[in-house]
Amino acid sequence: MPRCPFCREELEYVEVECYERWWAMYEVYPDDDSHTLIWDCVDKELSKDSRIERVGCPNCYSTLPLKDEDEIEEFFEGSLIIAPLNDPRIRVLNEKRVLFKGKLYELRRTYELVRDSDGVVREPFSHDGAERRFKVLVLSEL
Repeated sequence: MPRCPFCREELEYVEVECYERWWAMYEVYPDDDSHTLIWDCVDKELSKDSRIERVGCPNCYSTLPLKDEDEIEEFFEGSLIIAPLNDPRIRVLNEKRVLFKGKLYELRRTYELVRDSDGVVREPFSHDGAERRFKVLVLSEL
């Protein structure tokens, strides 16, 4: 099981907030007993413009910088890790390669986050000062 990079708790699952758009076909008919309409979904399909808005730790509620289902799967498999840039076990070799805990990784991206006054890590807002921001690395196994 992976651990949250911020609270270090083991994660059995992550919370995913999605913006989803569906096409749906309903059969709508009156309910004679309650005098209301019954909406019976007979078919539905997820639209291509659906997207993940936020992935979060269920323990500390911090934002995990995972952008899609594939990255969430890699995170649970252990082939993708999230590491704060200030972690002393990180050694950046160049713009594409990073040593972390003695193992070579590919740097996918750098992500800027903020730890708010409640200790929750989240995406920064425009009014968050630069002193509260920090960077994390999203690394994948080679």
